[in-house]
Amino acid sequence: MTKESQIPVGEYLFRRLHQLGLRHILGVPGDFNLNLLDHIYNVPDMRWVGTCNELNAAYAADGYARTRGIPGAVITTYGVGELSAINGIAGAYSEYVPVIHIVGNTSRDMQRNHVKIHHTLWMDEWDHTTYQKMSEPVRKDSAFLTDPATAPEQIDRVIETCVKTRLPVYLFVPIDVPDLMTDSSRLSIPLDLEVRNEGREAHEDEVVSEIVRAIDQASSPGVLIDVLVQRHVLVGDAKELIEQINAPFYITPMGKSIVNESDPRFAGLYGGIVSNPSSAQSQIEGHDIILHVGPFPVSANTGGFSTNLPGDKVIKLHPSYCSVGNRVWDGLDFRPVVKKLVQRLNKQPLTRKASSVPKCQPYKETAHVDDSCVDGLDHKRFWDRLSRYIQPNDFVIAEVGTSQFGSLDLKLPDNCQYFSQLYYSCIGFTVPALLGVLLARKETGAEGRVILLVGDGSLQMTVQEFGTIIREGLKPTIFVVNNAGYSIERLIHGPMQQYNDISTQWDYQKMLSFFGAPNAPTYVAKTYAELGKVLNDEAFKKGDRIQLLEVFFDMLDSPWNLTALLDLKEKRLRAAAAAAAAANGN
Repeated sequence: MTKESQIPVGEYLFRRLHQLGLRHILGVPGDFNLNLLDHIYNVPDMRWVGTCNELNAAYAADGYARTRGIPGAVITTYGVGELSAINGIAGAYSEYVPVIHIVGNTSRDMQRNHVKIHHTLWMDEWDHTTYQKMSEPVRKDSAFLTDPATAPEQIDRVIETCVKTRLPVYLFVPIDVPDLMTDSSRLSIPLDLEVRNEGREAHEDEVVSEIVRAIDQASSPGVLIDVLVQRHVLVGDAKELIEQINAPFYITPMGKSIVNESDPRFAGLYGGIVSNPSSAQSQIEGHDIILHVGPFPVSANTGGFSTNLPGDKVIKLHPSYCSVGNRVWDGLDFRPVVKKLVQRLNKQPLTRKASSVPKCQPYKETAHVDDSCVDGLDHKRFWDRLSRYIQPNDFVIAEVGTSQFGSLDLKLPDNCQYFSQLYYSCIGFTVPALLGVLLARKETGAEGRVILLVGDGSLQMTVQEFGTIIREGLKPTIFVVNNAGYSIERLIHGPMQQYNDISTQWDYQKMLSFFGAPNAPTYVAKTYAELGKVLNDEAFKKGDRIQLLEVFFDMLDSPWNLTALLDLKEKRLRAAAAAAAAANGN
């Protein structure tokens, strides 16, 4: 290693992240990561964005990753910082979101000598690796950078794992390592980011042939696009498949916005009892072959497990397996298979005739309302009215709660993006995630507005991150759903119990001013006439400034799909109780 080829370990790390496409690093400074942070400024076009706390930084990195399709990066300090972030990392892991968590650690000498330094725990003889063990279940890979000679290889391996698996990883960096010199020559070697089924190329070809045969022989094929398509960066391929197969296609709740919902072949959202239109459930379950790309069969994505696709009629393409009917290829990653399928159909189009698409109008479970209506806002009509406000290229983020369920009924125009943390469902996620989305879109120069739908209870969890959003000069449109507390919890149990209350003394009209935007416009709507006046306002529609609209709902009002899920849960509980009573002879 020549002197000219040497580079500090910290700089090597950030140059690799820059090569990956990252331009913003999120986190909170602490005494064990400060000298590591210095190296960010040695990489042109890379910026540090400090957040209000480490949990919010993890949420923001998650939102960044969902938007850019590359990992987000968060830096925390040892112990107190890394543990604060772990909930956000767990959410990313549960929903296949790639996040790189970099932890500034105590020095190597302190670790060897079990120094009783601050942030450590006294049990296990002041073992400085205790916190590392806590994150094992929510990380796919990790590296502890103790040797500058091997640090580049370790950094590269962990980054590659994050990109390929779409799961979080950890890098632990002792405070005495970032400034040590290492060999920079690996920076000239591109990271290996290609997903391969090594030695199983023949199996890939076999799966592709079986898929083509099954679809070509089907009289009524259908396509179901699911969330792992987006998580594994296959959106373009999925759109090509829809064109090639030319059959009715559906999305799942977590797959919303992956494909064009205004396409005449779009047949609706399939989620069992929360399917919209309701006819989508019987329609998709009636196809003789269903190509399900990127399945994620969790409760939140299947209407509480109320979906019922016949296994022998379903082709599943998943990161861990591929199956055609009852035949399964375990361990075969779907990404090379999907790309081969697209290539095959480009060269050899299907011979079957295009399927006729039954006429349907998705998202008809909500009712239309005119802007002259003086009724108070309700979930039955609000989401239809909001749909008319959404424009092409908008990005919609929906918080856990009634917003999450109601927004599934939004009729999204072309090129819109949407996400909600529907599965992990950690309230407070979206405000910091909004920061990550805005930073990611700023990097790419994306057109369109960024719209946040957040309830008052969730907002009070992480509201301080609006200070960062304002400091960074970002311009979201914020809808605060004010229903005086935890409405979903009220509907589940204890509608009037004090534990479902929150402070109703917050003045959301002054929120943006408090956090540093005194001239930001804010609005209130309690009726449809008031709502229409705001949504029709040209300045509000333009959305080129940070702005807030507070909308009021009854505390026990809920979207139809949430009501359906709660009714199903209650029905199952009654059935289980009856079965238990019968078993006991009662």
